[in-house]
Amino acid sequence: MSIFSGSNKNKWYNYLLNFYKYFSQVHHLFYRQRNEAFQVLTSSSMSPCPGIEINTPLLDKMDEVITDDNFQNMLINMEIGGFMFDKHYYKRFTFYIPFHFMRGYKKLLNIFRNHGIHIEPKLEVHKDKSGSYVILNRMYIAKDIFVRYSTDLHDKIEGHPKIKDSTWRSAADSGHPYIWAVSRSYLLNHYSDYIKKYIRDNSHIITFLTLTNYKGIILPIPNIILSLSSNKLITYDIYQIRIKEFDLSTNRDLIIDNPEEILRAFLG
Repeated sequence: MSIFSGSNKNKWYNYLLNFYKYFSQVHHLFYRQRNEAFQVLTSSSMSPCPGIEINTPLLDKMDEVITDDNFQNMLINMEIGGFMFDKHYYKRFTFYIPFHFMRGYKKLLNIFRNHGIHIEPKLEVHKDKSGSYVILNRMYIAKDIFVRYSTDLHDKIEGHPKIKDSTWRSAADSGHPYIWAVSRSYLLNHYSDYIKKYIRDNSHIITFLTLTNYKGIILPIPNIILSLSSNKLITYDIYQIRIKEFDLSTNRDLIIDNPEEILRAFLG
């Protein structure tokens, strides 16, 4: 019988809640509880703090991960941003990984593997004669476990609706809006028609990826396209938390042509 079935679900939730409440006090972490959900954070304020989230349902194997000494040491040593457990939400566990904690992301994947969770990234990739594009709404790394980009883990960013984390959260939860990472060739070849239209369409978010080397880990970072005129791009870089401008005629190396290969390497 699953430890999460019937009355076991309540017992396990109460055990986790009480354990991590005490654990947070002892190790000077930041514990938050609301209704039947709780968070353990390694910083009192995670905003502005863009990065990624790993979202999982309540899997039997996840109890092994969450009680693993190595995982708990990651929290103590501030190697990830923290996690949330929600008793009623279908994504029971959410792990917060700010960009500057990417070494912790790789370590967390290894803990998953050690407990029998098979990591095999699966992306929704589309290709045609003009190039390729990848959907970023949900990037699955294992069965039922997916990664999403977070522009701001607590949605403090104001301004353009396409840069708000609530918009990106909706994209992961409901499938809308569609968030696309496009190649350089695709962007240039389709500028004159629907790429230009999608920039004005709130049901689509067009991004391109740039690469940042953070302590030996290559991060593919989405740049959210806010406007495009001729060869000039105005984007929001979620890593640097600022609006940037690109001249496509001169900055030809800023956009990678194989986003699916880079994302698969990063996710796995």
